[in-house]
Amino acid sequence: MDVLTEVLDALELRGCIAARRALLAPWRYNFAASEDMIFHLLSSGGGYLTLEGEPAPRRIEGGGVLLFPFGHAHSICDAPTSPLNQVLQVTYSAQREYRFVPGAGEESEMTVLCGAFRLEHPRAFPLLHSLPNVIHIPAQQGQIAPGFREIVDLIAREAAAPRLGSEVMLRRLTELLFIQIIRIWVQQQTGATGGWLAALHDQPISTALALLHGSPERAWKVEELAAAVALSRPVFSARFTRLVGEPPIKYLTRWRMYKATRLLKNNVEVEKIAEALGYESEVAFRKAFKREVGMPPARYR
Repeated sequence: MDVLTEVLDALELRGCIAARRALLAPWRYNFAASEDMIFHLLSSGGGYLTLEGEPAPRRIEGGGVLLFPFGHAHSICDAPTSPLNQVLQVTYSAQREYRFVPGAGEESEMTVLCGAFRLEHPRAFPLLHSLPNVIHIPAQQGQIAPGFREIVDLIAREAAAPRLGSEVMLRRLTELLFIQIIRIWVQQQTGATGGWLAALHDQPISTALALLHGSPERAWKVEELAAAVALSRPVFSARFTRLVGEPPIKYLTRWRMYKATRLLKNNVEVEKIAEALGYESEVAFRKAFKREVGMPPARYR
């Protein structure tokens, strides 16, 4: 399993469509900051996006997808001079029912699907720290990426004509949408010079990350990892720390603790977790867990 796959699988992502809005010019909607990730799917037509803190609006075309990884406040409109229609708050809710907000029927110039993603541990992964305030996948780019357009079209059709089971269909499709957005964005970052994304594109460091993720129970030493990727220990350690943001063993410990939290939630015995993650004893694991997580395993459950 590659590192990106394992990290995406570990995110414990949940998604939902909050509303479908049919819009007729002039229109402007302001979206308040959210604790969750916000996303929009745009139908035909076009408009403008203004992100809080940016001086000028960005042009957005119909058929595109917008993702706000940190839930930044923003505004979308058909023209910069259009008056405000409404201020909206988009958050994830497992109980929320999908809402259709009618516009002017066939006269509507654009339909916008609004939704949210929630992650159980949004601060636990370097990948998430590397994301920009907004990711815009234009329609043309979405056509090129294998499978992306099909997922967007499926979401649009299911939202336009809800049937039995539509709620669960939309939730599962939005989760696939998130994965596709991140895959496309990661592929765009081949020129990154720092951060976790640069580490993914750096062959030696990417190989080392795969080793750590693949065998977190192993008592890895920096010398072993350096030898495995054909680098000297000082060069490997400095390169890993610069790209990933922390030393190799610190990264390994944090990854172990994340896996431990998932196992604890699944009511796995502490002794078995300690063994599975390579700790010499249950006591050693308990000490490491309290040091890294801030509470003993029993309290975390």
